[in-house]
Order: sequence, then structure tokens, then C-alpha cells
Amino acid sequence: MRLPNKQTAVRLLARYPLHWALPPGGLRTCGALLYHAEHSPEKLARLAKRRIPTRRLAIALVAARAAFRVGLDDLVEQALRDLARRFPDAAGPHLLRADYEAHYGRYAEALRSAERAQAAHPGWPSATARAVKLAYRVREPEVADAAAVAAVARFPRDSEVLWAACKACDSPAQARRLRQAWQGRSRGPADLVFAVRPLALAAARAGEIETAVSLFREAIGLILAGKAEPRRVPDDKLGGRGAWQTIVDLCEALDTARVRFFFAAGTALGLVRQGGPLSADSDVDVGIFEADWDRDALIKVFTEHPRFDLDLHPQTQKVSLRHRGGSPVDVFRFYREGERVWHDGVFVRWHNSPFAVTRREVRGLRVPLPAEADRYLTENYGDWRVPRPGFDAFTEDAPNLEVTWPEYQKLHFLRRAYQRLGAGDRIAARRELERAGEPDLAGQADRSG
Repeated sequence: MRLPNKQTAVRLLARYPLHWALPPGGLRTCGALLYHAEHSPEKLARLAKRRIPTRRLAIALVAARAAFRVGLDDLVEQALRDLARRFPDAAGPHLLRADYEAHYGRYAEALRSAERAQAAHPGWPSATARAVKLAYRVREPEVADAAAVAAVARFPRDSEVLWAACKACDSPAQARRLRQAWQGRSRGPADLVFAVRPLALAAARAGEIETAVSLFREAIGLILAGKAEPRRVPDDKLGGRGAWQTIVDLCEALDTARVRFFFAAGTALGLVRQGGPLSADSDVDVGIFEADWDRDALIKVFTEHPRFDLDLHPQTQKVSLRHRGGSPVDVFRFYREGERVWHDGVFVRWHNSPFAVTRREVRGLRVPLPAEADRYLTENYGDWRVPRPGFDAFTEDAPNLEVTWPEYQKLHFLRRAYQRLGAGDRIAARRELERAGEPDLAGQADRSG
């Protein structure tokens, strides 16, 4: 019988209560921590009153990360101290320390920890990726840019390094340097299919939309011509990422800061329709009316809050975050224009009739939502009471959509076509290519399918 690899074993332990079948000891404790981190943070907190077992480094790190995700910081601190004594030359504890410090906004300390992980394990891409990301919070931009280019040149086929370097890109010159560093180490067409998503992201963040489109067009053409295998795009959904705890922590952070806010879009839909976040949604949406909007103050709130880390995008004024449990968060400004209230994405915006906000009790928590929920959700989704798998708020699926940057929407359709090819769905890929205005590629998808 073939044993599961480490990543598969971790996913299984997090999803199912398999820890009961394990013998007593560190592995069983680790399995219990993983499972309860996903399903019952309260049980995790009770279980974790016992110290995380640190005799085995790999088990201790997995368990400590589970505790970190749900905010058991005393337990994480104790585990980090124990691991530093027991494994002084190991890189893993330094990397966990870097993540821990970053969520408290202590970016200089976080970078030092990431660099210690690099020194302890120079060939470990995760340490380099973390150092790249944190350098943008601490170093001068040109120094951080140079480190990102060097990282891509060294690890051109590591997705974590590519994403860290490309997500921080905000200038055409840096986007070109990253592509050149990657191209200098490219071994053939399959490498582009692997790297196209982060490289296109760097171009898009720098405003070079046509370059991003060309990269996707080339990668899709290689797949359809049979010159490269499609790659499955990881599922980017809220399920298993502690979305409810994210909502709880958002309420705590914004209420404490006396910021008036409400849950919007798909998050409002989930809270109203099923009493919780939609597991198939991709992020948690928060709205703040223009009169209460202060972007700098919001950035300060979330920089100082230990449960959130900033993930800002240079092409939009929304405030993007990531909860330590894994859930992405978008905080939007809602502004009045004529008889409508609007909020903006990168390349689209959505309108609603003006609405008030009220608090509604959900799972014992009073959450702020649009007061006339039926009208608000109907404007966003049409018949919102019926689930619509595959709904895409960035296309004509959304009845209240206005496209503000058509070239970027073309890129969106190409990204979706690439994703559909990775899932083995040529019919859906062809439809996305047609929407992108790529009839030749769409015809090729027909013939190759």
C-alpha cells in the first residue's frame, strides 16, 4: 500500500478525526491539534493547555502552526522557546517566528527571523520567499526589488518564491527584471505554463496588462498545441480557512477601533442565507461608507492587530488582508454617485440602491449587514436564495456590474481559461476564450478537445 505524502497526511488529519486511530504520543496530539484547528477552536484551546510536544521537530512545527492559526499565542511562544533550545540550528522554528512577528506588525524582527532561517537552510525556498516578502516591509524599495530578482534567479521553478516576488511588484521596470531573471533560467515551454500566473500577476500589478495577456495567451497556446501539460490551479476557497473566526476577529478589530462597517457581497449573502460564510466563496468582503473611510487609519488598525496581515494591491484603493487562519479579506470603500452607491474592484465596479446598516444576530454574534437585505442581495445576485455554483462577480453573472477596465477583464477571462484547462474542462475553457475575444485559441480548444 502506498503511504500518503506529508502534505496529503496533513490535509487528511485536518479534515477527519483520524487522530483517534493513532497511538498515544506526539503524533496523536499533532493530529488532534490539526483537526480541532479546522473544526473546533474551543476544543483546540482546551487541548492545547498541555504543552505542544517538541521531541519531534516536524510534528511540533505542524502542531504549533495549527495553534498559531487560531491565535493560541502563549502556546506558540512556549513551543518556539522549546524548539529554539532543542533544535538551535533548524530553520523551521525561525520561519514560524517570522510569521508570528509579522502578524504583530513587527516586520524588522520578522525579517531577521526569516534571514536566520535562510542562513540555517540556504537551499530552502520557503525561507527565501518569506525574506523577499518581508524585505518590502523593512528595506528600501530598490534593495527589496534586487532581493526579489535574485530569489527568482535562484529558485525559478519554486511557486512560493515566484509568488512572493511577483506579488510585491509595482513598477514596469521591476516586472521586466523579474521576467528576465526567470527567462535566464527557463528550460522550455513547460516552465512558462508553470510560472505564467505569478509572472502575469507582476505585469498586471505594474499596469502592463497587455504583457500579462500575452503571457497567458502564449501559455494557453502551448497547452492547446500539446507542447506542455496543463497545471491544476489550487482551489482558492474559504472552506477550511477559518472564515467564521475571520468574521469574529473583524468585528472585534473594527468595533474596537470605532470604525463603522458592514459585511458585503458574498459574505452578506452567506450570513443572511445560511447563517455563516460561504465555503465556496473566495474571500470575506467588508464595506465602509465614504464618510467613514480612512485608508491610512485602516492600514494602521490591521498592521497592529495580531490576527491580520496586509496584502495591498497597487492598482486599487481597497484594503486587502489575510487572516492568520488563511482567509483573504477585502475592505471596500462604498461611495455615492448620483442615485446609486458604488464600490470598486480592480477592473470593475458594482452598484446598489442606497441602504442603511443594521446589526443581525448570527451564531450569537451581532454582525452589521445591509438593512434591506432582500433588495441588496437581489441587486447583487438576482435570485439570491438559490445557490449558483460557478457564479463570477467579475462578469455578466452579476446584474449590478460595470466594467471600468476592459483590457483587465480580458486578462480575467484568460486566467479563467487557463484554470479550466488545468481542471481538464476544455468546453469551459473554450467559453472563457470566446469571452476574452480569442477566437483562434477558442477554435484550437475545440479541435484539441
